[in-house]
Amino acid sequence: MIVGQKMFKNVVTIDRREKVVTAFEQMRKHRIRHLPVMDGERLVGIISDRDIKLALIPETSPRTGERFYYLLETTTIEEIMTTSPITVTPQTPLEEAAKLIYRYKIGSLPVVEEGKLVGIITETDILEVFIEMMGFIKASSRLDVILGEKPEAFEEVSKIIQQAGGKIISVGISPYSKEVANRIYHFRLEPIDLEPVTARIQEAGYKVLASYTT
Repeated sequence: MIVGQKMFKNVVTIDRREKVVTAFEQMRKHRIRHLPVMDGERLVGIISDRDIKLALIPETSPRTGERFYYLLETTTIEEIMTTSPITVTPQTPLEEAAKLIYRYKIGSLPVVEEGKLVGIITETDILEVFIEMMGFIKASSRLDVILGEKPEAFEEVSKIIQQAGGKIISVGISPYSKEVANRIYHFRLEPIDLEPVTARIQEAGYKVLASYTT
């Protein structure tokens, strides 16, 4: 899947000369956490709710001693925005977008095509896709199996599952040890009684680390 299939196209933006207070109001109104910052038609930065929180000025009430925070009405977007934001294109694979968000610890990526802002994709959008791909949203059964050195092991276990009435939704792989032969295969299935499936897999000589239904 590519970014263009998941990005939000009706992007709410803000001009770099606007006040931070306006950005705060826009975020609250549209229930969003990131605003691309524009200079005319050109993307020049991005501002997040975290940027606004960092711009809050602490004050202590002389009457009660209570501490509170406020925004200066004169502070402009360009004073606190992140300049030269990391961007992607509509053709960027979602996996690459996810890597950028993880690597740079950011919450969103403006989507630019031919120099123009055409959308935005957030960490929530990407997480939603991967959750859907792994079948986490719907009820499902899961089998974690260590497969040996046999090249046909994956096909054999998949066949055992299917013969026992299991319908495979997705398969993930993670290392169990440094040896390639000991990778764990995570089979996610449509809900099924896992006891007979587990028994057949173990009878075939494979180790089942975990089996459960959620």
